[in-house]
Amino acid sequence: MHTRTGREAFDTQIGAFVLGMNETGLTAARCLGRQGISVKGFDIGAKRAGFRSRYCRAEVCPDPLHQPDDLVRFLRHQVRDGSQKVVLLPTSDLFFLFLSRRRAQLADKFLMNLPSEEVAESVVNKRRLYELAAANDTAFPESYFPGTYDEALAVKDSLRYPAFIKPYWGHQWRRHFGGIHKGFKVQSSDEFMARFREVLDSGHPALVQSYITSPDDNLFSLSLYVSQTGEVLAAFPRKQVRQYPPNSGTVTLAISECNPELVANGAHFCRSIGYRGIVGLEYKLDREDNRYKLLDFNPRLMLSDSLTAYCGINLPLMQYLDLTCQRPAARGEYTEGVKWLEFMADFDAFKQYHERGELGFKDWLHSLKRARAFALFAWDDPLPFLVDRKFGWSYGRILKYVIKDFLHRKFPARRPSSPMTRTV
Repeated sequence: MHTRTGREAFDTQIGAFVLGMNETGLTAARCLGRQGISVKGFDIGAKRAGFRSRYCRAEVCPDPLHQPDDLVRFLRHQVRDGSQKVVLLPTSDLFFLFLSRRRAQLADKFLMNLPSEEVAESVVNKRRLYELAAANDTAFPESYFPGTYDEALAVKDSLRYPAFIKPYWGHQWRRHFGGIHKGFKVQSSDEFMARFREVLDSGHPALVQSYITSPDDNLFSLSLYVSQTGEVLAAFPRKQVRQYPPNSGTVTLAISECNPELVANGAHFCRSIGYRGIVGLEYKLDREDNRYKLLDFNPRLMLSDSLTAYCGINLPLMQYLDLTCQRPAARGEYTEGVKWLEFMADFDAFKQYHERGELGFKDWLHSLKRARAFALFAWDDPLPFLVDRKFGWSYGRILKYVIKDFLHRKFPARRPSSPMTRTV
């Protein structure tokens, strides 16, 4: 079977497996399935959004962290003996590390575009990531790596506060502290020591960085595709307008933009370290020296990459074509000024800004104009969104909040009058 996209015609006979069925996996399944490619999706739990997509058949699989041997056997069993190899696309750090570590056991049945094992381990480990950045002329926030309480004591007065404690391995951290916590922002040396003791007790190694105090709208991200031969075939920059929790969370509103400096920065770093495959890099613009500082490196699709596809750059398809020897064309053009939205998370972010007096309700609604791409919703594949949002009932809390806020402003609570003093 042949499919055409734009001026490109390609063969879709080879199937694809998407590992990880959260929002990024859903994006991958849609990007491939819409092109007529047969997609199977796998994850450790059937409640993931991608299980309800019309563009893939999804199935529960063994845990890549705790059952890697079982997962190798499971995946091999999914491919018939003597059939064509299948494209494997990881959409989480856990599945990316699993593929890298078990590549030799999977190579006879699957097609993968991965960096070397050393690079794969380094980009997922924040300490090793920043060591790579330092060695390859890529700026990042001032960082310290205390491994004990005494080492933390030794650096506490060298930090510029506020500071940010973040894990070496984000996927393990999220399993322990919760999915939305990228780390802990601390305002003083005393708060740093208290939080760092908590982190040490958890058993999860962490570093501490001086926090870049530029506003949240100085956050940026960049998606790239690096071919098997090391050529950067696509680059898609965007500004991350808001995130939840504010200052230290996950993007909730983003907008596509032209940013040649950011593209050059990310492409240089990926080439320098020998990276291969899909990648999402996160930066913050430090107004003190006007440099983009690398915050994170995601060796996979990012949450907002449905915006990348909407604007004309289909990263999963590019990887599919590359792996099936169909030579994807470089993509340098995309639509600018288009917004991506995760509505409920952005509402949670708005509440915090609103309660601090930083964002009004009308201004928030205005900021959502031109949102065309979404974390879950798609007109041609509505079920993942409908089920996750309980067929609209989830939005009731927005109306409840708006009514409560209106009443609070219209009828502010009066201070209780002083009790009357009885004269004896």
